[in-house]
Amino acid sequence: MTDITAGDLNKKHSPYGMATIFTQWRDTNHLLAVTFDAEEKDVAEEYGGWKVLSFHHIPQPGTQGTYYSSVDVAGDQRQLAAPGPSAWIPQLLPTIYNYDSNPYLPQPVSAGLIGNLPLLFALPAFSAQPQQLSYVLTNFMQPNRWQRHQLPHGRKSPRIHSSNCVDNQEDEEERGMVVTVFLDPSNKEFSTKQRLDMLRDGHFGPFYGP
Repeated sequence: MTDITAGDLNKKHSPYGMATIFTQWRDTNHLLAVTFDAEEKDVAEEYGGWKVLSFHHIPQPGTQGTYYSSVDVAGDQRQLAAPGPSAWIPQLLPTIYNYDSNPYLPQPVSAGLIGNLPLLFALPAFSAQPQQLSYVLTNFMQPNRWQRHQLPHGRKSPRIHSSNCVDNQEDEEERGMVVTVFLDPSNKEFSTKQRLDMLRDGHFGPFYGP
């Protein structure tokens, strides 16, 4: 099997979008993100620091009280637009992101998750440990929906010393990843910036349905 590096992809494929997403669980239960490769640029100088992954609440066309939660870097809402299904919470998103119900107001209905595509790919990648990434993405990330699995989530990784002993929970490592979405040159009809923008904006339905 031939390994394909990011450099190989950059030579053959045009990038559509990129994001770095980071868990800093000792300081915050939120996910932190920027829209570039944080290994190549200084986050403080380039972006003024890490931004909290958050949302825009987008009404679903033709409905009343049904909303998409559009994932973004520094969106204007810190919680989902409507209660998240058990398939999402806490597997794709930490519990702190769930909708905070108000008994005195009508409860909105979720139309699903849409938004920044690199971030939408990063969420399932965090749902399990790094060595399980390929298995999880292949088996549980399905068209328009996320199928919940039973693996331990991967927003924390146990730190392993040279003695091969795994530390306890207080010594777990924070995790980060860089996700790049590329255009596919072999699929020029559908793998275009316009099409991916439409996918981002929910024109083909939710990326992850409720």
